[in-house]
Amino acid sequence: EIKNYKQVWYLGKTTNRTRTSTVSETQDTESFNCGYDTKEGFYKAAINDHLAYRFEILEALGAGYSGQVLKCMDHKTKKLVAVKVIRSKDSIHQLGKAELKILETLRELDKSNKANIVHMKESFYFRNHLCITFDLFEKDLFKALEETNKHGFSEEELSKYTTDVLKCLHMLKKETIIHGDIKPDNVLLYKKDGETRAALSDFGGSYFAKDRDRPPIQTLFYMAPEMLLGKTCNLAVDMWSLGCMLAELYLGRCLFDGNDIIDQFSCIMKVIFINTSYQGKEVQMFRGTLR
Repeated sequence: EIKNYKQVWYLGKTTNRTRTSTVSETQDTESFNCGYDTKEGFYKAAINDHLAYRFEILEALGAGYSGQVLKCMDHKTKKLVAVKVIRSKDSIHQLGKAELKILETLRELDKSNKANIVHMKESFYFRNHLCITFDLFEKDLFKALEETNKHGFSEEELSKYTTDVLKCLHMLKKETIIHGDIKPDNVLLYKKDGETRAALSDFGGSYFAKDRDRPPIQTLFYMAPEMLLGKTCNLAVDMWSLGCMLAELYLGRCLFDGNDIIDQFSCIMKVIFINTSYQGKEVQMFRGTLR
């Protein structure tokens, strides 16, 4: 394997290789991707091991539907970075390539870095996994909210973060890109001129509005009604998610916290009456839950 690399920056340590804990530790009886993957296609990352003979894995930051994010030391630049390792399953790999296309588009359009987007640094393949690197951020809005003991942010703080996210959404609107998963976890915080600012991250669920056949990947609490109904979505779904997120950041709790799709729609209808001319069986089913 190492013969395929023109430059080797880090070999990995042969001792103290502890597997990360962001993926399932199920005991697989089969070998997947030469033993490097779990059954679900997650890479079996190990602390102090390497990615592409350059990045040292230091910590697992989290995992989601499309893959996992690892805190790494880039031994080429001597800087800490976040590396998103996409799952190796074919269907997820296609989503990863779509995310990469959007990230490359946004980076090209926002060369001045003023749109409050967490831009990718570079991408590479390692052991059949698409990997994308990003600058490392200290925390996200979800962690910041927890630090308030769920009391919520002040109106001044909320106004500042809202302005930052809206700048990003303005650029996405011009390019007809739907982010598709706006939530506190995906808004990262950073310091600029002594102030804490916000930037939108994780475009794994993003797609161009013209790609109507793209299945949505979104967290239930922030799903717009049309998405819950399985209807065609447009850029408005991001504004709905933003509204849900802002309410949560102010109240200190989720505005709509259903257990499943039906319960989620019920939670929405109890707070906001949605007068729709659409009378499909889905709407009738959801309305029935309120009787």
